[in-house]
Amino acid sequence: MATVTRKFRDDFDTWAVDRVRRGEFTPADMEDFKEMLRRDLAPGPDQLRAGYTVIVAAGVEIPAAIDDHEERYSLWADFFHIEAEAIRINTKEAQR
Repeated sequence: MATVTRKFRDDFDTWAVDRVRRGEFTPADMEDFKEMLRRDLAPGPDQLRAGYTVIVAAGVEIPAAIDDHEERYSLWADFFHIEAEAIRINTKEAQR
């Protein structure tokens, strides 16, 4: 994987284990996801979203690509942090 922080790795691992445990991913699916994530976190132009567009609230169509790899990293880090925190909270509540 691209160089990530320990927090990113821990949050990702928490999320990944949960998704495999819940049956949303198989172990093989998760390996494929990790490979996709490695490509997405690599420096350079966005290879996954190139050529796609999204329509924003004002009805304007804009490119979906995020060519700044640091911004892609930040978005993934935020996603995994939020998901991992929810998993940790739910796990603590279930243990009560």
